[in-house]
Amino acid sequence: MEIIVTDERDERFIKFCKSFGCEVDDPQVVLLLNSFNKIVGCTSFKVYDADSCEITTLFLNSYDEREKIAYKLIRQLEKIAIDYEFKSVIVSFDSKEDILVEIFEKLDYCFIDNFVMKKEFKSLI
Repeated sequence: MEIIVTDERDERFIKFCKSFGCEVDDPQVVLLLNSFNKIVGCTSFKVYDADSCEITTLFLNSYDEREKIAYKLIRQLEKIAIDYEFKSVIVSFDSKEDILVEIFEKLDYCFIDNFVMKKEFKSLI
């Protein structure tokens, strides 16, 4: 599997999002997970505030490898966010019963509001 870093204008991203009934046109950093020349997952983030970015999409094509694909994409997204010097990542849900909440909890995200989770990056300084 290969992770492709791109942006919201990438036709592969647009097509993949549309397959989930979603259109994204805000400026974003996009990660596509390519497996045997097929996009099997994507995630993206945009600036939330001066210190945080917000995960705006996380779409996965596989139910069998849902956690493995999600972890791979989220971890890579976090590395890029750190490279951009963000101090935290925010993700919002429509409901606490969203199937992805458990995945984010396992990755040390905590609820800070009813439907908003946040992960603070630990400083090495």
